[in-house]
Amino acid sequence: MSELKDILLTAPDTMLDASMKPLLQNWSSPPTALQVLEVLDKCIFSSLANGAVIIVLRGEYELRLKEEKTTHDELVERAVWRSNP
Repeated sequence: MSELKDILLTAPDTMLDASMKPLLQNWSSPPTALQVLEVLDKCIFSSLANGAVIIVLRGEYELRLKEEKTTHDELVERAVWRSNP
């Protein structure tokens, strides 16, 4: 399990809503950019995380994009949760 995953799974509900923890439990090691984007999107659009967690997730997302040699625009096409209002 990755350190970030461990940290987020043990974060208090005041920092990260418990509803995100099942998604985090399914992260690979390291997580894929798509996995990080799903948690990041849901945290931002539903106010499920505080600012510090959002900053950490954004940093992880940027790192995963770079490592996977892809872009946000390419990845968003696969973000199926965005098509469900």
